[in-house]
Amino acid sequence: MIAQKEKGINEKRRHSSKKTDITEIEEIFRQTTRINMQIETKKEEILYWRNLSTSTQAVLSAANTGGAKKNRSRVEDCVCKITDIEESLNGDMEKLISLKAKVMRIIDQIDIPEYKSLLTHRYICDKTWYEVADSMGYSYVHTVNRLHPKALKRICEIGIGVEE
Repeated sequence: MIAQKEKGINEKRRHSSKKTDITEIEEIFRQTTRINMQIETKKEEILYWRNLSTSTQAVLSAANTGGAKKNRSRVEDCVCKITDIEESLNGDMEKLISLKAKVMRIIDQIDIPEYKSLLTHRYICDKTWYEVADSMGYSYVHTVNRLHPKALKRICEIGIGVEE
């Protein structure tokens, strides 16, 4: 009897080691949200610097030629800043594309359409929780506090790997 219990416990341990930890899943999904926020922030920065360079050019065109050299360097500074941000933005976008491909592979393996839809809306389509709830016809509380944890738990139950 004891040997059977120990065998069962060892079997559970071996089986559970193959399963994915829920915190791993949450972290991967959170990364998509964080990278999206970084991308949006960088887009806003680029817009800021473009507006600044445009306003600097307006000052430059109205100024006498004596002060033009100083204003021109501000425009050049803005262009350099924009270039740096765009390079960083391209790197973030490459990371996001790779991460979303990974997330899509995970979501595609889920066997419950409701969970699949919820995770796709949130982490692939970048919808807010309110938008996800509305598109699925549920309340915010039901979506965030009930469905989302169940979807993550389901990923762990079926043992979807997050490697790569």
